[in-house]
Amino acid sequence: MSTSITKKQLPNGLLQNKWFHLICAVLLMTMISGVQYSWTLYSNPLKDKLGVSLAVVQTAFTLSQVIQAGSQPTGGYFVDKFGPRMMLILSGAMVLLGWSFMGRVNSVPALYALYTLAGAGVGIVYGTAINTATRWFPNKRGLASGFTAAGYGMGVLPFLPVISSVLETKGVGTAFMLTGFIEGIVIILIAFVIRFPQSAGAPGVKKVVTEKDFTSKEMLKTAHFWVLWAAFFSINFGGLLLVANSAPYAKSIGIPIATITIAVSIQNIANGSSRPVWGAVSDKIGRFKTMSIVFFINSIVLFFFPTVAKINDLLFIAMLALAFFTWGGSYALFPSINTDLFGTAYSAQNYGFFWAAKATAAIFGGGVGAAVATALGWQAAFTITAATSFIAFALATFVIPRMGKPTKGKSVVVEATSK
Repeated sequence: MSTSITKKQLPNGLLQNKWFHLICAVLLMTMISGVQYSWTLYSNPLKDKLGVSLAVVQTAFTLSQVIQAGSQPTGGYFVDKFGPRMMLILSGAMVLLGWSFMGRVNSVPALYALYTLAGAGVGIVYGTAINTATRWFPNKRGLASGFTAAGYGMGVLPFLPVISSVLETKGVGTAFMLTGFIEGIVIILIAFVIRFPQSAGAPGVKKVVTEKDFTSKEMLKTAHFWVLWAAFFSINFGGLLLVANSAPYAKSIGIPIATITIAVSIQNIANGSSRPVWGAVSDKIGRFKTMSIVFFINSIVLFFFPTVAKINDLLFIAMLALAFFTWGGSYALFPSINTDLFGTAYSAQNYGFFWAAKATAAIFGGGVGAAVATALGWQAAFTITAATSFIAFALATFVIPRMGKPTKGKSVVVEATSK
């Protein structure tokens, strides 16, 4: 099935402009960034408020990550079918309600319920934003998805000083309420202007489906998906442990709170900037070559992290930045690989299944990671994460490039390029 879209069917001005839609995608990511990347600032205040252990509080982070993965394939189905508006309005409301009221809870079940509600909204917004970028920039998918993913990695930065100040002066309830309201409202407003290129302003225009487009069912039957899924899981293991626990770990080795706030800001700069950088590199040298480089460096950094980071504050900040710079690039690489291999027609739903790898890694990187660190020490936890990053390197270097392009109904192993 295929259709053509004439210029008369499309509106003039911004709704046809790919850069406008890239900006919208980045803004969407900015609005959901804090739901993940500011969490490390909230975890200790919530622990103290509820009177529970860090592992119990970090389980909320894990549940939120899991529900992000669960919401993406379902949300992606409706986004692919009807366009982004309806699902963005719904997900914006979920983020607004879930995140805003988390600071008002007085029980652990209520915390879990609200964080999963916000997480479900985040999953839908993320999938919509990243697929908006890759659809509008088919020849520069790495760069476009990199800039969009950078919004997720760095979007929290304007909020961090505000969050720190409000946490100190007004308390955790006000900090959640203020940021949640801003995030939810902006997502809902963007929903009314963002479009996919196939349906920009043209009601009733059907999406283009070609032989290169895999449905989710067809994609899940390929070996390519499962090997890539394993690599995505492996590289996310260590990154998510640091996302959830960088501030608690810093506190455990005596880093001052002012330095921790600076370090969290720098980690998000490194995380966000890595995505357009490595995305652009992958457009030049290939996705898998780029994965090999960044995943190998990441494994080395994580192995030496607890040894080097505790020497002094500056080395802690430097190691944290390196860890995030070599992990964050995965969020530019895997969306691009998704559309490179499995097409764009079902890309929002398909990427939701990739996202399940991140959610699975969050189970270990969040609550279980904190529990391992408590029981065996931080060195053991970081050694495990270094090993999983090395597995991602090995898959990207020695397995995936030899698999060739996937075919519907079966996978054929052939000599292939690094793309």
